[in-house]
Amino acid sequence: MRKVVLFTFLLSGLLYLASCSMSDDTVAKVGGEKISAEVFKQNLSRRFGPKASFAEVDSAVKMSLLNKMILNKMKAMDGEALGLENDEAYAADLNMLKSRMYSNRYFEKLIVDKLISEADLRAEFEKNKEQVKASHILVAYKGAQRSTVSRSKEEAAAIAAKLAERAKNGEDFGTLAEKNSDGPSAKSKGDLGYFSRGRMAPSFEKAAFALKTGEISGVVETPFGFHIIKVEDRRTNPSFNPDNFDKEKLNLKRKLYPAKQDSGAAMWNRQSEKLRSEYGYKTVDENITKLAEAASAKKPGAGADAFTDEEKNLPLAEWSGGKLVLNDIFNFYGKRFRMLEARLKNKEALTQEVNNAALLNIVIQDAEKMGIDKEADIQMQLQNAKETKLAGLAEKHEVFDKAKVSDEEVKAYYDEHPSEYEHPAQMEIWEIYVTKEDLANKIARKAKAGQNFEKLASRYSEDKYYQKKKGYLGFKAENRRGAVSKEAFKIGSGKIGGPVKYRNGWAVLKTGKLKEKALRPFKEVATQVKNKVQNMKSKDLRAAWEKELRSKYSSEINTTLVEKI
Repeated sequence: MRKVVLFTFLLSGLLYLASCSMSDDTVAKVGGEKISAEVFKQNLSRRFGPKASFAEVDSAVKMSLLNKMILNKMKAMDGEALGLENDEAYAADLNMLKSRMYSNRYFEKLIVDKLISEADLRAEFEKNKEQVKASHILVAYKGAQRSTVSRSKEEAAAIAAKLAERAKNGEDFGTLAEKNSDGPSAKSKGDLGYFSRGRMAPSFEKAAFALKTGEISGVVETPFGFHIIKVEDRRTNPSFNPDNFDKEKLNLKRKLYPAKQDSGAAMWNRQSEKLRSEYGYKTVDENITKLAEAASAKKPGAGADAFTDEEKNLPLAEWSGGKLVLNDIFNFYGKRFRMLEARLKNKEALTQEVNNAALLNIVIQDAEKMGIDKEADIQMQLQNAKETKLAGLAEKHEVFDKAKVSDEEVKAYYDEHPSEYEHPAQMEIWEIYVTKEDLANKIARKAKAGQNFEKLASRYSEDKYYQKKKGYLGFKAENRRGAVSKEAFKIGSGKIGGPVKYRNGWAVLKTGKLKEKALRPFKEVATQVKNKVQNMKSKDLRAAWEKELRSKYSSEINTTLVEKI
């Protein structure tokens, strides 16, 4: 049976901000409405992270963010003035957001908070107080994450065991890492620097934090391969702030919940049954059957519009204080109707959809009884969402809808700006790349003496990809391959060039034909030109509109308070 996830509490951070109380402090006033210090702080947290110290954020950056918030509020006010609150999609989006927020908080209060105590959260939070400085030796194998080696897992395990033994017998750990470790840290003798919990693979982290300073682990397996770890130092995490506990609570709950999700699922099933019983929930089976038959008669891919108003408003479930109709399910799925279409034709699947959607509605009803809709942070988030969506609708109405361009305008821009749509000149290039300069000089002498360049590339090139192609790069513009393409254009067609310094080595090159620059046909670039003209028009319209907004709606900033935050 398909599992339908109604609650995204621990899967997404989009619906929750840091839980903070409302403040009467005001950082700005816009057209009679205020932007509270608390809302401003939440925006700072979203920009710089919940652990950031706002005092360290540059004043100019704070003012820039606040001005964007002021402008966004002005746009939302204009959206109201334009009557865009009546937009059906806007209302449906807000309704869905409200449902998710209420149900998430409901699930948090009735399930999560009963499984995870304050002490559990505090203990998890305190783990971030410490950091370790560690080095490691990684022995990867074919199939491990990010691995480029060909050895088997069994071979890697045996090598790692021997390296662990050598390290514990007193061989210099950094030298062992430099010579034997796979991956980029070999260049720094395995040094990983300081790290907190949550930064490394779970098994690596568990082993590292269990070691004493100077101690070396046995072989530790992670998805990247086998590791030997040495802890070099331990210290208090310099970014740990005990005052961040309340801000971090939700993230801590998300981190701890997966270990308890089986218990949570069982608790939720019991709560669901309790709700259905308390609200006298029942399905209207004859209507579900009728609707499944009607759906089976619709053309595949016809969409929600294929259903009549009568069908859309057919009661499918009822309970004390509410009912569910087909249109409610359509609103739940929104643009994802194709995911629902086949299930509408099957009575059992449709019944399941009805039960799921109805339960969500009952949860919202019960959440409102509990006063969740009155909680300050919920109201704040809904207000922010309303403003953001209204501002977006207003911008669409005043900018994007007015930035339509005609075919004539597009063609005229193309004709007036031919240099923007030219193919640059391109040179055909072959390349042999090696890391040692003396070898590059040797190859260059051979090539200039007339030896076959492709055979030389197959033999010497250390770029494995182009070695297989006998050094052939294809046609490249002058700025497309650094020093190689610049040298190619410098020497001209049909020549041998180099060695030139390239990447971390040297390149010898051969040139072939030259394709002169040419104007690309209008049909080929029409969409690109259209986008350019529309973007230019949008930019001008936006600038004019924003100027009008600033004159239309007054604004005032409490600079003293902004500086203090």
